[in-house]
Amino acid sequence: MIDIGLFGMNQEIREILQYLENREDYVIWAGFASFAHFGFDCSPDIDIFTNSFETKEKMSLDFQKNNWKVIPHNKTYQNWDKLKKHETTFDIVYSQNASKLFFTDKVKIEVYRHSLNFISKEVLFLTKLGQLSDIDRSKEKRERDLKTIMESRKSVDVRKIKELILKLPASYWLTGWV
Repeated sequence: MIDIGLFGMNQEIREILQYLENREDYVIWAGFASFAHFGFDCSPDIDIFTNSFETKEKMSLDFQKNNWKVIPHNKTYQNWDKLKKHETTFDIVYSQNASKLFFTDKVKIEVYRHSLNFISKEVLFLTKLGQLSDIDRSKEKRERDLKTIMESRKSVDVRKIKELILKLPASYWLTGWV
């Protein structure tokens, strides 16, 4: 079990984790996945991919009913809802490409007594490589991405990486996103 004390657990994060527990229609990725896999500090947010557009819409509405506000974001991606409550953000994303890639290699990790779905270390490694190429990525996020990549190299299964690379869509190679 991961010691959530490093992350700075708050009521909003608890609310998200409670909602996600016992569901199979999402995977957690980005910084919170780095936290779960390696114990690295991350920002006070959770980012997930859902397995369908309908799931993304339902989750977003469920949180809006609990006083989470939809906030504008700088991504033009229409299947991405960024929700905020107090200082915590929750990004809910649907991508057909990601659902094919991320859901075939998800892992269960217990975090603060919640059994949750995460992308594998191998998928985390590839997504962090892609995020490094984002021209608008902040220096702080780039440093965290690089730290995750370097730590991942110690434990990823190279055969899985090779298999995943063959499944990556053109958008990954052109924009860094799936």
